Amino acid sequence: MISTEIEFSAPDTLAGVLEVLAEHEYDVTVLSGGMSLLPMMNLGLATPERVVSLNRVDSLTSVTDGGAELLIGSRVRHVQIASDPLIARHCPALAAAAARIGDVQVRNRGTIGGSISHADPSADYLPALVASGATIVLESSSGGRRELSTQEFFIDLMFTARQPSELVTEIRVPKLRAGWGAAYIRFARVEGSFAIVNAAAVLSPDSSGAALALGGVGPRPVPVDISALGGSGWDDDAVEAAGDAAFEASAGASGDPMSDAEYKREMARVYARRVVRAAAARTGT
Repeated sequence: MISTEIEFSAPDTLAGVLEVLAEHEYDVTVLSGGMSLLPMMNLGLATPERVVSLNRVDSLTSVTDGGAELLIGSRVRHVQIASDPLIARHCPALAAAAARIGDVQVRNRGTIGGSISHADPSADYLPALVASGATIVLESSSGGRRELSTQEFFIDLMFTARQPSELVTEIRVPKLRAGWGAAYIRFARVEGSFAIVNAAAVLSPDSSGAALALGGVGPRPVPVDISALGGSGWDDDAVEAAGDAAFEASAGASGDPMSDAEYKREMARVYARRVVRAAAARTGT
């Protein structure tokens, strides 16, 4: 339980939130959906003295068609990402990832910005964003706006490039091109728990483009280079090679109470094959 006093503020504008972050920096914690922060506070793993809430900042709740990209506000909740028609059409791997997060309560309360800022390596969004080539937008009152690729943003275990005075305000996801296929799958022992291994793939119909990313097998999402494997189409040999590439890319996996490192690597091989097959089956449509 939470037994200490906390200084709480809830500005109704983004500028107000950024002012609080600029004033307190390391001494303030951001609350979005609270699906990671509040359990950590209840367990005594996080003991913030100040909390600034985003829940009155409506400017962070939109999904907008930006032409070649979808612009997703950081306070958009998982349930909206799973059901939004723009995301389902243009970023299907992201919609599939959102639909598998936690349970109904978590999906209705948690937000995409909170999830990626927490940066759990098994989180559902991470490989989907990496495979899709997403951009993370951060803002601060002093430094303005900066945009980072996922590989620049995710640095290590629950550690990102976000500075204390910055806030993740938007996630920009390129639209899936016509005829391309995308898929997301996960392996977990209990439905609703964090994945042991998860994977996302984005493939072109003519084998000119391919992206594969894994979660759960390293301290941050792991991109897998499969760009040279589908030259003759995603036949059984190419799919097997993608699995082998995933196994090699997972060399930095470490064990945890759910599984040892070698098991995770083998599951990375299996789920890489499955997600590539699933994405390939959706090309040309």
